[in-house]
Amino acid sequence: MALLVAKTETGWVEGLPAANQAVSIFRGIPFAAPPVGELRWRAPKPAEPWEGVRQCYKFANIGMQSGRVSEGGGIIGSEFYVGNYQRSEDCLYLNVWTPAKTPEDKLPVVVYIHGGGYNSGYSYLNAYDGEAYAKRNVIFVTIAYRLAVFGFLAHPELSAESGEGSGAYGLRDQLAAIQWVKRNIAAFGGDPECITLSGQSGGAAGTEYMCASPLSKGLFQRAIMQSGGGFRPVFSYWGTSPERSQELGQRFFQYMGYSSLAEARAASAEELQNGYEAFAAIPLVDESMEKIGIGGKVYPRFTPNVDGFVLPQSPLQQFIEGKHPEIDYLLGSTQGEGERTMVANLAWAENELQLGRKPSYLYHFTYVPPGAESAHHSVEHHYVFQTLVRSQRPYNGFDFELSNELAERWANFAKCGNPNGEGFAEWSPYTEEKREMLMIAEQRHMEALALTDEQKRKVEQLRRNEIPYALQ
Repeated sequence: MALLVAKTETGWVEGLPAANQAVSIFRGIPFAAPPVGELRWRAPKPAEPWEGVRQCYKFANIGMQSGRVSEGGGIIGSEFYVGNYQRSEDCLYLNVWTPAKTPEDKLPVVVYIHGGGYNSGYSYLNAYDGEAYAKRNVIFVTIAYRLAVFGFLAHPELSAESGEGSGAYGLRDQLAAIQWVKRNIAAFGGDPECITLSGQSGGAAGTEYMCASPLSKGLFQRAIMQSGGGFRPVFSYWGTSPERSQELGQRFFQYMGYSSLAEARAASAEELQNGYEAFAAIPLVDESMEKIGIGGKVYPRFTPNVDGFVLPQSPLQQFIEGKHPEIDYLLGSTQGEGERTMVANLAWAENELQLGRKPSYLYHFTYVPPGAESAHHSVEHHYVFQTLVRSQRPYNGFDFELSNELAERWANFAKCGNPNGEGFAEWSPYTEEKREMLMIAEQRHMEALALTDEQKRKVEQLRRNEIPYALQ
């Protein structure tokens, strides 16, 4: 039986057997203090210790986000957002799935950052589950972080208060969670020197930003970026510099009628969330935008920004200069996403070769599952997590076989940096001699993509940091 109690730095925690009773799950472990009241828009503070044994049986609140997030309906809605969970600023908790029998087992660890474009999502979406990894002797951790106006509001008053810039609170939450795992995962049977950081969509971008941040040095040994990381600039025009992100914060305060930071901190979470949703629906005009060809307007969303501290400069410039970790990387995209993510991954792989580093593993998911019109964004979730049964899609035997293979490959990468396994088609890394990626289709095979001249131009633009941000 996997261990059911563990001693963390703030106290004992107790979990429960998972659906697979060889695995234990600890839900809702606090990795930081609740960022409420005077801690709103501040770097995360340590969690308070507790007496006795904390029962970690239930998932915690999800971060503040639109109340409509779970109203998607249909197959897509049921695959990811299925419940109207309690929203709260008090959301800095993580979940651990472990198969370890003792704290001395020293198993590899995956830390997963959820997606949602930094405006939605949570650490226990319907598609997520750590059991597929745990049954392969990998500990799996999902983490939460502040979103939107709570996680990424920058403002001159906030920057002056902290002395460390402003607007990167959600990224600092991610850092705090990874640091907590580094310090505490041995209590759950994990190896703190064998951590893989992983995520999809916004979570892949988070993994990218963690790689770009000098504050993450030594925290993880491998990285997986699915459909959103790689060689990509920050999400938004407003996040490209401290000055722009702080200007957006000032505009938001003016829109809300706040005359000071103290007044904004005194507002309710619901007031801020509702006000932000209305504000983000109004395109803002700026003459400088016309110079980069976007028609002079863009929607004012709060997303990760170059704050001068967590991200000292553009992530692309950090990567071009080789200031990111020299570790194992696995990146991929889906066919239905179009070219942007695939191009970003190719630019990443090319940059690693230019730096003389070990080659990356790339994939491109082209298989169209039952009931789908394309290999859409997020299509790989249920396969790599082995959660096909949670979807309404009429999956067949092939789908379950593919899911088993991909979960095995992802777990193998977390263990040793190589996603190959016995009985699987060879997955070669992207090298100068073989610029290829694994095509995930009815048959898995290596293939060199025939890029158009326009796609080649975009790869080189990214490689030269000539694209300042990714249009939302």
